[in-house]
Amino acid sequence: MTKLQKFVPSCDKTLKYTVKEVADMTGLSGYTIRYYDNSGLIPGVGRAAGNSRKFSEYSLSWLRLVHCLRATGLPIEGVRRYIRLCDQGESTIPERAEIIFAQEESLRKQIEELHCQLEVLEYKKHYYQELLAGRECDARCNPAAVPESES
Repeated sequence: MTKLQKFVPSCDKTLKYTVKEVADMTGLSGYTIRYYDNSGLIPGVGRAAGNSRKFSEYSLSWLRLVHCLRATGLPIEGVRRYIRLCDQGESTIPERAEIIFAQEESLRKQIEELHCQLEVLEYKKHYYQELLAGRECDARCNPAAVPESES
């Protein structure tokens, strides 16, 4: 699980972090960070001596946003489109807002589905706790073992 910090956009373009430092700060793998950069998804990434990548607070803000959009299911091409719209300026605000609103709705649906799945697991966890404690027999998974009171 990644350990991304709270999203706080930054305009500071001072190049100061290596891929390894960014990986340590975010919990993302170096491979993922390089993949996003190679895909043109992180504006503001620079190069240092030896052609190694250098990140600023600005590029870290973009990385966090890109990771969020990807984690909520937006395809790479959708992220590229969003970045292109940002580059085009204020006239694209309605389109950008639509993308963000749609991703929020998608995420809310995912959360709702995950809550339903969690309820099933919590039920089964309680069931197995009872079995392990010897307070219940395993009749629920074996139809032949249903107690007479339930037949």
